[in-house]
Amino acid sequence: LARALDHQVNIRDVGGGKFRVPLFYMNRPGKRADIVVPVEEGRQYRIAKFNLVGVKLFRAASERLTRELFQMGPGDVFSTAKFRKGLENMRKLYGEFGYIDFVPEPDFQPYPNEGKLDVIINADEGKQFFVRRIDFVGNTTTRDKVIRRELLIDEGDIFNTRLWELSILRLNQLGYFEQLKENEAAEIKRDTRTSTVDITLKVKERGKNSVGMTGGVSGIAGSFVGFNYSTNNFLGLGETLSIDAQLGDRLRAVTFGFTEPYFLDRPIQLGFTVYTQRFNYDQGREVSLFTGRNLLPYFEALGKDNLLNYVSNGHGFTVFTSYPLRRTFARVSLTYGYSTARYTTLSTAAKIYFDYINFQGLGGPNTLTGIRTSQIIPSYIYNTVDHPITPTRGKSIALSVGFAGSFLGGNVNMIQPTVDFKWFHPALKKGHVVGLHLLGAFVSGYGGRVAPPFNRWYIGGEQDVRGFEIWGVSPVAYMPSEAVINVLNDDGSARQQKVIVDGREEFAPVTRSIPVYQMIFPGGDAQGIGNFEYRIPIVGPVNLALFFDAGLNKILRPSQLTLNPDRLAELNSKFPQAGFDGRVRIAAGTQRVRTSTGLELQVLLPVVNAPFRIYWAYNPTIVRRWLQPPVVLDRSYFPNQATFLNSVVLFGQATPFWERRSTFRFTIGRTF
Repeated sequence: LARALDHQVNIRDVGGGKFRVPLFYMNRPGKRADIVVPVEEGRQYRIAKFNLVGVKLFRAASERLTRELFQMGPGDVFSTAKFRKGLENMRKLYGEFGYIDFVPEPDFQPYPNEGKLDVIINADEGKQFFVRRIDFVGNTTTRDKVIRRELLIDEGDIFNTRLWELSILRLNQLGYFEQLKENEAAEIKRDTRTSTVDITLKVKERGKNSVGMTGGVSGIAGSFVGFNYSTNNFLGLGETLSIDAQLGDRLRAVTFGFTEPYFLDRPIQLGFTVYTQRFNYDQGREVSLFTGRNLLPYFEALGKDNLLNYVSNGHGFTVFTSYPLRRTFARVSLTYGYSTARYTTLSTAAKIYFDYINFQGLGGPNTLTGIRTSQIIPSYIYNTVDHPITPTRGKSIALSVGFAGSFLGGNVNMIQPTVDFKWFHPALKKGHVVGLHLLGAFVSGYGGRVAPPFNRWYIGGEQDVRGFEIWGVSPVAYMPSEAVINVLNDDGSARQQKVIVDGREEFAPVTRSIPVYQMIFPGGDAQGIGNFEYRIPIVGPVNLALFFDAGLNKILRPSQLTLNPDRLAELNSKFPQAGFDGRVRIAAGTQRVRTSTGLELQVLLPVVNAPFRIYWAYNPTIVRRWLQPPVVLDRSYFPNQATFLNSVVLFGQATPFWERRSTFRFTIGRTF
């Protein structure tokens, strides 16, 4: 079938010559109209000769040039689509050599009886232009040299339109200005007498500073006060400066960072951060804060001793440098970080997990003090994304591998490779954008040690899989441990015994230790994240995005979750019948892929230079099951049936684990 409005294009793309659609008339107004369109396709034409006339710059390679630019040559079926694309490629090629007034005039000589035609392009190359002057307008804060160093052409160079296009892309990647459009951002004045051009680049600066103060009293977070300041264009020199201070019941932290993008006026990026913090981590409280809902009852239903609650104290610094690879959008960088930390556990699960995982090769109370992590991270980054906040095209690839070990002066042995990929492309209609994000990461210890528990992965929330709770996606596991229970009489009452306290006789409950498997949320050692978005502009800074997220948080190396030998020997000496082997048992079904899809309303806030987002998410794949701990209790451990049954109720019953099917949430920032 042929469409009347574009009949010539469709037929000539496959070599048709004299395609004709006769006029037709609609019936009188009514409910229906029958339309019959007779079609005469004519002959299919092939190219007999392809000649370039007036081409001087590429005279020696004209035959090869036509094949590469037009993707067709003598003997091929003539296509108007390829021909138009070839003319555009020819203009761009001449533009790279300064011939910005190049004009191609096509001519066709058909041979109807033979089904062939000669294609002739008469070229008017014009003059070759050089850059005489480059000026900037609108940069009230940003220094001229900050803009000029991103340009790939300079005064006195040939005016290369391709390099100018890439220069606009590099300026957009800075995020200092409102998005520059190639055909509108610059005014180019030609002087045909001297064959030079004057370029005036017009920019409009974005807000570069962000200052904030927070404070309040919350039934969940307690009291807090905070101050932050950041700028991505400090003093108009392109430097990045950030200061963040928070003081409260939950978090006490101070962070200072600085980045110099052009050290000593060379394209060497250099920066550092220093920090100190005390963090009181409560798993139920953290999820409640990030979701904006009080979910403490949900986590209390799992049992407080099953949650990873702890207090961390630490300080450290990082220094980093990067350098661009010549003639590419790639950079290589090297980061070094050093930190010291100590942890205090607040729950049974945290104590068992943190104290007895062999990440320092130590056992006992010293495992959570004096933790020194000395790490280097080499990385490679390739980035052609046209804007850091509102991207419309381009891709980004980031590869990094972190190495921490005693050879660098620390006592944590860890390796952590990461791959991150982003891709953006214009979609079906003008302004619509398709975005794709893929992330893969792995962490493992080496040299007889395991990765620290606080370096494992927890996913979920607006940063990866939007429909799930913040950090709520983790494998669930059971770890060999012990518990203390009350001994009961045969009638179910608590058995008591006389004890001497401060010289007086008192009654105290009779207790005994039993072997159990303690529930923990260990986090994964491997994560895979996939995000897809279709972004639709609504009006001004408002966009609507259709999204689909998928995430996998998995334990690939169960051998990294084992008790240290001293703790294992202690348990087996107390409970030889339990037969503990030191391995953690992973709850079935808790490592499955989670998916989330829905709608997101995005409003770009000029003050913080980030979108405010409101989204609704539906989760096609969730985990809803009863988690049954392994049972190691044996009747022979207990003096009577009542004590045994009470222990089974306390430590052998299944726990409900129910993930939400949908959620409604608001946040600031982007998923990718």
